[in-house]
This record gives sequence, C-alpha cells and structure tokens, in this order.
Amino acid sequence: MASDAVATQKNSWSAVPFGPFHWQLQGEIADDVTASKIIGADLYEVTAAQIRDWREAGLFPVCYINVGALEDWREDYVDFPEHVVGNAYWGWNGEYWLDIARFEHFADVMTARFDLCRDKGFLGVEPDNIDGYEADLSNKTTGFDLKRTDQLRYIRWLIDLAHQRGLAIGQKNAPELVGDLVDQMDFAILESAFRLGFMDAFDPYITRGKPVFAVEYREEGANAARFCPVARNHGFQGVIASLELDQTPQNCP
Repeated sequence: MASDAVATQKNSWSAVPFGPFHWQLQGEIADDVTASKIIGADLYEVTAAQIRDWREAGLFPVCYINVGALEDWREDYVDFPEHVVGNAYWGWNGEYWLDIARFEHFADVMTARFDLCRDKGFLGVEPDNIDGYEADLSNKTTGFDLKRTDQLRYIRWLIDLAHQRGLAIGQKNAPELVGDLVDQMDFAILESAFRLGFMDAFDPYITRGKPVFAVEYREEGANAARFCPVARNHGFQGVIASLELDQTPQNCP
C-alpha cells in the first residue's frame, strides 16, 4: 500500500533546461524538433527508440501522465477499481475524475506508469489534473468532495514516485499550490495563465532557477504580440499551441 510520502533528495534526476518547448500529445511528431530544448509527449504514443533519438539530439523528453482523471481508452483503464472512478470530466469525452483521496487504491497503476516513463527513457513527468480539489471547492465537480489536504498528500506521493525513479516532475496549473510545491517540483507548465491572469503566481519558480512553460491556446484567442512580451518579462518560455495539442507549437522568441 502506498504511504504518505514526501519527496526525497537521495536520488538524482536531471535538471530541466530553459528554452523552447515542443509540446505535442497527439499526432505524428516531426522528425526535426531539435530547435527545441524540451519535448513533451504522451507516455504511450512514442517509442523508446524515438526517445533515444531525442536524447541523442540533446532534447529533454517529458512524458504526459494523467494522474487525476481516468481515460477510458487506456489499456490500464480496467485496473482502476470502480469505487475510485467519479464524474465525467466535462469537455473531455471518455475522461472521469479519480478519487485521489484514496490514491492508495490505484497506486500500483500509477507506479507502473511512472516505471514505464523511466524505462522508455523519458527524463521528466508532466502530471495532468492535479487540481481536482479546486473543481470541488465551487460545485463538487468530481463526485468526491476532494480537499486541499487530499490533493497535497497525493501530489507529494507523486513527487516521491518520480524522484525515486530519477525523473524530474513539474507542477501543472493549480496556482494556489505554488507555495506548497515550488521547493519540491522541478518545473511548471501553465495553461491559459495569461488569459486568466495567474502568471504572477509562478514567479517563485524562476526565483529558484526552475523553468516555467506558459502555454496559451490559439482557439482561445492567443496573440503572440501581446502574450510573448509578458512571458519574457516573467522569465517564462511562452508557447502558443492548439487545444488538442496535435500540431507543432509556436514558441515565443
């Protein structure tokens, strides 16, 4: 059974570099991505051979793992107990919230995913949907009435899980948790932070020498002329991408 763990420093993992971020979770990734420093890809959609090629080209590969919601098209979908599967995740067909307050009940599945991330050759993890408790604060979205303490206990276990495997791990959104996580997380990925006004919350990452990748979406009206100067002022790497993350993104210069 999983324990209430905190991140350990006795295992080593590579520092995440600053620079352009090729973030593409769907579709065929172009062979020539060497203009980037970091590449984010779905854990299951790329091969170990591709990752080896990226690393040989000097890229830092990060694997996408959905840690807060269940996707019914994944092969390990059937390994999650029914009692930890909650409401449908609005706007994303086939996704359902997970009861992260009882993560011990599916810890073996997450552990296997992190093992695969390491074994394929990735150097970091992008944990998606670490903000379920925020959805429950206003309208009980998940079906579980998650609390901030539940969220932090789970995230700290995930940090430990990654670091024990020599993987860096990043904070994705959840600006209210920056103060709790910035000293343990290794980088950050923000979605629509410029549009929604929460870029300032992630300045502590830059203060600590950890990169921040701020992503705005074309479908939400992303405007490079307005967004990129603000991202630069924060020291963030600005990225403009498609909502489906199925196309080559545009990085701010």
